[in-house]
Amino acid sequence: MGKIDLLEFIPDKIKCGENLREYLLDIKSDEDYIMLSYITKMITPIKSNAEREYSLTIPRYINSNQETLDVLGLLQAEMGKTDNGCISFCNHEYRLINKVLRWFKKELEILSNQWRWYVKLNINEPENKVYREEVESKVIKHWLNKTKIDIGKRYPKNVTHIKNTKNKKLKYYDYGTLIIEYKSNLLSQIIKRYVKFMSYKIPNLEKDEIRWFMRGIIAGESCVEVYKPDKRYRVQISVVKKEEKDLYQKCLTRLGIYSKQYQYDKLIISKRENNIKLLKQRLMCLSPEKYKKFLNMMKLYPEISEETGYFSSKKEPHNKISQEKINEILELYKSGITKTKDIGEKVGVSKITINRILKANNLGKRLVKTSKEMTEKVIELHNKNPSAYAYKIANQLGLHKARVERIRRKYSLARAKKVKSYR
Repeated sequence: MGKIDLLEFIPDKIKCGENLREYLLDIKSDEDYIMLSYITKMITPIKSNAEREYSLTIPRYINSNQETLDVLGLLQAEMGKTDNGCISFCNHEYRLINKVLRWFKKELEILSNQWRWYVKLNINEPENKVYREEVESKVIKHWLNKTKIDIGKRYPKNVTHIKNTKNKKLKYYDYGTLIIEYKSNLLSQIIKRYVKFMSYKIPNLEKDEIRWFMRGIIAGESCVEVYKPDKRYRVQISVVKKEEKDLYQKCLTRLGIYSKQYQYDKLIISKRENNIKLLKQRLMCLSPEKYKKFLNMMKLYPEISEETGYFSSKKEPHNKISQEKINEILELYKSGITKTKDIGEKVGVSKITINRILKANNLGKRLVKTSKEMTEKVIELHNKNPSAYAYKIANQLGLHKARVERIRRKYSLARAKKVKSYR
């Protein structure tokens, strides 16, 4: 889909310090990278006109694709926007955190273990020390297991609590909200500028690009409201600024979805026909948690299966890969590009999906399946000598020992230990 040139989003001056004093930015670039630097004036006890230089090198281009626009929507929804010299992003779903971390690694060469982090819990700080340590240990373990953040990059106060809440206990499946931060004054101002300028260009782009952006907005800022007594089924997007509310409404209008602005921080999508458009255009899919709640809400509409084809065996999964992409993957592999990572970057598909497609077409690492006849021979040799090691059976049949081990596991043929005899 092309590239986005980050030179368009580089400011002429950079803001620094508590007073946001501006300094002229020196900008150099080639075809691959942008080199930036600026010099600040420092007042010290020894020198009154001391200077300090700051510099940064970033990739010049980022991919203009679905992943980038998904993440643009997430950043617009969940990223801190003040000029505090820091890129910050928060969410309580690890899949969305990982999506943002992967994008920064791929597009801006920032590794996951370079982000500082802490966890925020929506409960009062427990007075019971044992319970507090138990809760904090649980949530930290969860985030370390589910993401690639580095334990050495956690803040000294790595778990914080909220005071203005009545919650005293953490729910069993609540792991808090992870806040990740990357400190770089230069990069922070560039990314915030990029997010702001790109977001307001979105209504003028193609419909697919608008959908991808709104997927990120909805994943970050929406909630699903279900009130059964009066059959109030709706999706609410929380947004405070009027200009942002207008932006999201314009995007939804371009997609044929009616929304209504409410006082304070609400943009509401309601009524059956609009919710069906959310469903069919897959705008709720980025957040697994919200998508599940949205599907449960949609099932409450009478005869929804007949109208949409969803919630029945007739509807294909929304994330099924198209035949065009399958053909593209096979062509790339046959042309000599055999690394799944390289194919994935070109096609925009995960390595797991590529491996599955290659395996289905008898390509990739697993070129040949073990035949039925060979499987029977392995079973026969095992039955004759249950205590034989896998490599001995493999040598007799000309197989790799791993294939013998797989057959043994599949048919529950455990190797018997030899019984020692004593004289």
